[in-house]
Amino acid sequence: MLLTATATVLAAALLVHLAMIFLTLAPTNVLKARDQEVINSYVQPEFGQDWKLFAPNPKQRNDAIGVRLRTTGARGARHVSGWINLTDQDVAAIKGALAPSHVNQNMLRLAWDNSEALHGPGDRPTGIRGVVAGAYLKRVVLQRVGHRWRGEPVTAVQIAGRYTMVPPPSWTGEETPDTTTYRVLPWWPVTDQDYKGL
Repeated sequence: MLLTATATVLAAALLVHLAMIFLTLAPTNVLKARDQEVINSYVQPEFGQDWKLFAPNPKQRNDAIGVRLRTTGARGARHVSGWINLTDQDVAAIKGALAPSHVNQNMLRLAWDNSEALHGPGDRPTGIRGVVAGAYLKRVVLQRVGHRWRGEPVTAVQIAGRYTMVPPPSWTGEETPDTTTYRVLPWWPVTDQDYKGL
């Protein structure tokens, strides 16, 4: 009898422990939001964990990368295109695809993130890695737009990012952030060397 009671108590304690750890690691949900204080008082500090173990630094914003082009006409007249949303092109390429390409999902975004991280104040590259990251981003963009735009050769590109915070689920009661921020890089000249191998 004592053995059965002990086993029952231990099983119940194990279930409570597993439930608390699961709720700590689970994404925000109704139960977690309602009982956050109880969960934290049980888990912290002995069993504290977070999602970084499984998904380091998950994105909390939507990034859109765009470009505008400077071209030169036959008589030397310069023209500037409107903004071209390259992220929209990538999203269109993977929508409905049963096996979407990793190139369409990641190449532009990773090139932008890497270049952004390796450029400091005034959009100046931080060391040789920054120079290489900027050149790679430019080549990724040029691969998308080609050598010519509306019949004229591309002579410079200007790349920009638009950041919009992901709205929280409606059940959290949090307010939707209404700020959109931009990062506009300076014009980068384009030479034949930039197209080499593309």
